[in-house]
Parts: sequence; C-alpha cells; structure tokens
Amino acid sequence: MLSAVRKTIKKYEMLVPGERVVLGVSGGADSVGLLHALSEMWECELDIIVAHLNHGIRGKEAERDRDFTEKIAESLGLKFESASVDAPGYRKRKGLTLEEAARALRYKFFEEVREKYKADKIATAHTLNDQAETVLMRLIRGSGLTGLSGIPPVTEGSVIRPLIETSRGEIEEYLESRGIEWIEDTTNELRTYFRNRIRLDLVSELTEYNPQVIETLARTSDILRLQDDFIKREGHKRFKRIFEAKGSELKGDLRKYKRLNAAMRLTTIRLALDELNEGLKNVSSVNLLSADEFLLSDTTSGEAEFPGGGVIAKGYDSFLVTTRAVLGREFSYLIPSPGRWTFEEFEIEIEKVKADNFIEQNEKIAFFDPESVQFPIEVRSFQEGDRFIPLGMKGKKKVKKYFIDTKVPKFLRKRVPIFVSGNRIMWLGGLRMDERFRMKKKGGDALKFTLKIS
Repeated sequence: MLSAVRKTIKKYEMLVPGERVVLGVSGGADSVGLLHALSEMWECELDIIVAHLNHGIRGKEAERDRDFTEKIAESLGLKFESASVDAPGYRKRKGLTLEEAARALRYKFFEEVREKYKADKIATAHTLNDQAETVLMRLIRGSGLTGLSGIPPVTEGSVIRPLIETSRGEIEEYLESRGIEWIEDTTNELRTYFRNRIRLDLVSELTEYNPQVIETLARTSDILRLQDDFIKREGHKRFKRIFEAKGSELKGDLRKYKRLNAAMRLTTIRLALDELNEGLKNVSSVNLLSADEFLLSDTTSGEAEFPGGGVIAKGYDSFLVTTRAVLGREFSYLIPSPGRWTFEEFEIEIEKVKADNFIEQNEKIAFFDPESVQFPIEVRSFQEGDRFIPLGMKGKKKVKKYFIDTKVPKFLRKRVPIFVSGNRIMWLGGLRMDERFRMKKKGGDALKFTLKIS
C-alpha cells in the first residue's frame, strides 16, 4: 500500500517534505490507514495535526470514536484537535441532505484547524472505493462530465487525497499486517443513506458482471477528468467572450452563445452558474440541457430556473445569469435636492449648470428645465401602467410599449431607474426623457443629471 500512496503523492505533487498537514481522522480503517502511512513515510517529514469531528449524529458511539482517535494521536506524538457540531440542525437550516450537511461542517472544521496552525494542506482519506461510489451516485442523479469526473485528487491546491488510488481492501490488509486496530462506524451499514445503498447493494451487484468494477469506474473518472479539464480551459476562453460581469450577475451575448458548439455551450452555462454564490449545487445535466434548449429557442424572452435559486433570463439578443432573489428585486428612493447620490443600483449626480450649450439627451446625461422639476424626486423601478411623453412626441406612451419598441429585455426593465417628479415621469434613466421636462430655451440655468448604473 505504501508504494501506491507514494506514487499518488508524487503523481499529483501533493506534498513537499516538511509541510504541516491537517489530517481528518474518524477512527475508521481508511483514515487510520492514511495516518499511519504518512507517519511511516520518513521521506515526507510531515508535521501532522490530527483533526476529528463529532457530527452530532451517533451519540455515545461518536464519543468512543473521539477517544480512540485521540489515543492514536498521542501514541504517535501528534497534535490533536476535535470539535462537535449539530449536523442534523444544520441540515434543516440549510435545506441539505444529512450527508451534505456533515460534509460542509467537516470541511469548515478542517479549514479552521488549518488556519489555527497555519498548515499547508488538509488531507482526507477518500479511497478508490469512494471514487467509484461517487461516480455511480452522480451517474444515477444525472451529472454531466464534471460530476462523473468524481473526487479530484487535489482540490484548489490545499485539500489532498493520498488514498484516492488505493482500495479499501489494500488499506485493511496494510493495517492487519501491522497489527493496527481501527473502529467501525455502525451507520455504514444503514441503507437509509444513499451512499451506503450504492456500496452495499449496487456495487456488489455490478461486481458480478465485472469483478474489477471499482477499478474500472475509478479509471473512467480519471479519463473523464482529463477531458473535462481540457473542455473547461477551452470553455473559459469562450466564457470571457460571451459574458460580462454585472455586479453579482453575468450578462451574456446570445448571438455569440448560439454560435458555439453544443459542448462549449453547456460548459459556458456551467461556468456561469458556478460564478453564483450557490454554484452548481443540485444542478444536473438535465438542467443544463434544458437551459441550452431554452436559449436556442425562438422565444424572445423568458426564464429558466435551476435548483438552489439560479435563473437564466433571456431577452432579444442578451441573457442574464442570476438568482431569483436578485432578479426580482425592486427599488424606490427619494432624492431631496441636487447633489451626488449613491444607491445600490445606480449613482446619480444632479447639478445646476448654465444651459447655453446643453445636450438634451445623451444616454446617461440629460438636461432638464429646472422650473419643471420638483424635489424630492422619486427614483423607482418600472411599474405596470407607467406612462410618459417621449421626448419629441406629443401624446403619452406606455413605458412597457416603449421598452418593447426599443427592445429592452424584459429582465432588464425593472433595472431601469425611472425618475418621477410631481407624480410625472421625467426620465427613463439612460434611455429617454419626458417631453414635458425638456429645456424650453437656451440660456439661463439647467439641471444636469449624470447617471451611472452599477
């Protein structure tokens, strides 16, 4: 086993001699095996901190695990850190499965220990079997290429998995040959957990068709990971051409998107969703394919939703990748007087100027007749039924109709700051002012509005 671990460490450049490593140890065979293996590898000369987390699931058995793990650390002369969390409570608050909640809390704890000791790496005991089980789980749930790539040997440079190419059987054989004890987690036999059912039932069944199914699945994940890495690199190049950041959102060019081949389209959607806070949580290949079909469709506007609150909104030649909470946000502010005013959605400067050479309409700059403007000015989102008299026209026009005629995407209409004075719309900020507020003559004073939209 040691030679296999050495090979994996070298292959993925996981460790440098003398590094400080936080090692997650549960007391089970995998983590105990990794702890002893790394301790036995004199060439690594590692400074190991043993980290153990009680997830608040297994009562007295969990206390037994902690005591057992602490004794191992003491016997090896290693530092020991432990903590207890409430995974079931966290699960309810975050709307996760129990496995997801436990994982999130576990990595949070490991990172806290790493920061405390200023450690270089976090090591976990994921094995070849874990890799195969993960691939099967994600295949059943409908993952795409990234999901089927399985568990990465190294994550963001700091989390390493030296046992990812070593089987559970090899680890147990290594421990038995050295007379090293470990403890069993009784919940590993409970079929209420999805992963347990995969391991106990499905893998056992598949082994009858292919005795080497664990190795085959793990090898397949390695190949898919290489392919996925290449596609992602190419996807990032296209991503930069299609999207521009708009605060916490991404605005995409639909025409450029449609010119991509199918693989690149799905990759850029995935990369865009990954930019959101919720990332790709619970997003399946079915979701990505549905979004792609929606963006390619002939409908000029609409929305496609994703698990976790992600939304793609389309309008004419552009689309927005955002969240439901941000997309539906409305605003209303009062501006009491001229000056510079900054809000979350925009910044506006209002100043009195001489009107000898004013420009009535220039996108983000507009000049208004000061005698027509009443303070305070309300700046708000679009509302159904809004009407104004577009500059140069005589009759009123529905703002909604104006948006349609000028091809303002539906998802952007609520973003247009509408300036209202004396219950009359004076300006669709950045688009068009109202005829009733234009400068009637040159000379004298004017109110200059300079708009900067976030």
